[in-house]
Amino acid sequence: MSVLAVFLNALIVPVALLLHYYILVIIAAVILSWLEAFNVLNTYNRFVSAVCTVIHKLTDPYFNLFRKIVPPAGGLDFSPLIGLFVLYFLQNFIPQLLAILASKAA
Repeated sequence: MSVLAVFLNALIVPVALLLHYYILVIIAAVILSWLEAFNVLNTYNRFVSAVCTVIHKLTDPYFNLFRKIVPPAGGLDFSPLIGLFVLYFLQNFIPQLLAILASKAA
């Protein structure tokens, strides 16, 4: 087994985990946006403000990719939904691709 094959096999789990955790961050961003919209959160609290800032900085660049294609309409933003579909696709596609590449490199 070549070094490249071992490296590609070793990448499968971390890549899958990164995608999984980013999906969880997106779900947290959606829930956070609902809580902000209905004034459930006290955004003047320093901790809540810091959490909101971190989550927005992690997700807004990704959402902006899809907002260029499908802009928010009538107060509804579909970019998180589209982003989740893309991530679920990548979560299945990338590990399989890495496994195939590793088997061919062996």
